[in-house]
Amino acid sequence: MSEIQESINNVVESPSGVTRRRFIQGAAAASAGAAVIGLSACGGDDDSGASVGINGTTLRVATGKQVHPAAPWETSDGSLYILSNVGEWLCYQLADGTLEPRIAESWESNADATSWTFNIRQGVMFNDGTPLTVDDIVYTFTAIFTAEPSRSKGNFEGTLLPEGVVKVDENTIRFDLLKPTGNFPYSVSSVSYGMCIIKNGADGGQAWTETMISAGPWKMESYVETEKTVFVKNEFYWDSNFKSEFERLELVQFVSLATALPQLNTGEIDLAAAIAATDALALDPDKFTIGTVKAGAGLAHVHMRCNFGPFMDKRIRQAAALTLDREGYVAGVLAGIGGVVGNDSVMDPYPTVDTSVPQRTKDIEAAKALMAEAGVPNGFDVQLSTWARDDINNYAEFIKTSFAEIGINVELVIDGSDGGGSVYYTYDPYPSEKGKVFEYDNNSWLASNLGIVDWAGRGVPDQYLMREWRSTADWSAAQLWDDELDAAIDEYIAGTSFEIQQAASKKIQEISLDRTPYILAYTNNLITAGRKGLEGVVINSMGQIDARNARNA
Repeated sequence: MSEIQESINNVVESPSGVTRRRFIQGAAAASAGAAVIGLSACGGDDDSGASVGINGTTLRVATGKQVHPAAPWETSDGSLYILSNVGEWLCYQLADGTLEPRIAESWESNADATSWTFNIRQGVMFNDGTPLTVDDIVYTFTAIFTAEPSRSKGNFEGTLLPEGVVKVDENTIRFDLLKPTGNFPYSVSSVSYGMCIIKNGADGGQAWTETMISAGPWKMESYVETEKTVFVKNEFYWDSNFKSEFERLELVQFVSLATALPQLNTGEIDLAAAIAATDALALDPDKFTIGTVKAGAGLAHVHMRCNFGPFMDKRIRQAAALTLDREGYVAGVLAGIGGVVGNDSVMDPYPTVDTSVPQRTKDIEAAKALMAEAGVPNGFDVQLSTWARDDINNYAEFIKTSFAEIGINVELVIDGSDGGGSVYYTYDPYPSEKGKVFEYDNNSWLASNLGIVDWAGRGVPDQYLMREWRSTADWSAAQLWDDELDAAIDEYIAGTSFEIQQAASKKIQEISLDRTPYILAYTNNLITAGRKGLEGVVINSMGQIDARNARNA
């Protein structure tokens, strides 16, 4: 029996005349491709098996668990599903990775991308019927620098200071940056999901969840943390094209989306927002529509801590990465639809990738030689820390089985609490900081020698680079401090053309393979499943749900 089949058994049985705005949109679109957009075409012209649904005018969606409150300053992971319906951003990442104007009608930069000006849509109101103004936008983007906790300010580390957020007039806001940033609009979009616009002076922390006042298409009716959120239509929503046939939207949380399948099969759940490939393929195709969308460099990144523990020698990290049968995992556990083979870099899923950089493949002989050179020919014991979710459980088992071939004996320490909030995602310690070594392994995200963290899918790689890979990153689980990599990242971030970004991408790809702080054996496809007859629901690679035009066929 092959090791891939063993993994399946272990875990499956128990998924140039172009404006700068058009440049970044085109780059992202090429990354995402023209994949099936969530469930925007569910049913099609063939209504066989279609049904109105037993929930009547309520649309019920199964989502993953939240880790922290669904509040702009505290949000992480599963709470983004909630914010995507009640919140509204200057612009919104579509399923193809491009940006759609929302509160901002348009934007442009100066010649070197050090200043970006956004023209604000007039007549937008919060869901309590009060006007949304430029002052509210300024507050949203400045309050994060002093709020505690604030999980969004890391998006602007080294790029923006509060005084760089400038009210030009009642219709215009400008961001004066500390350095050129070619893809800056993504930083103020729904990609930075905690940056939905809130009222001037509002508490964006836990207290915000009591009212959830923002400007999105839905308004919170009730909210039970880690369980269920119920929305009604926002009668004050700015877009007159908001014509959902459903009066209510319910988001129901599950630790494992596999456990939502019985309710999906009975019709109690209309749509599963993200499921494993094997679960999707097991559904009756006459009753359900499966959607996929490329998620950039999203999902499971395996970190090997570079400044403490057994992976400090890069030869050991390289050896570990050489144990993985990537093609076999994608074809087997991911059933050929759950992702594409990765090359241990966040650059590979994007159009700026340099394809001349060789693909890393399984090579046990070379891996064993590297282990011997590093002085650990017989391997060592290590814990792999992460949190329980179907796809992560699968991946963790794959890492364990693969590493064992070179004597690295992995003990899985998987936090089974809601969203991993008890151990793995405690944010203790936080943040990662250049020059500061956490000289312990407490099985948490930022203080584990080996671990798996999930990332949502971005249309450009900037946030991965700045928050995970750069030496100054606040979410760097690998904690690699490397001046050469930093310089290449800065070159990419500042790039205002495809050619500049591709040249920088090549450098990042090559350094990533040499240093190997992270393993990306695959990059993810987000898979959704909904009942036949449900149309108009679009889920982007972040997992954000757009039900503005949800309807029954």
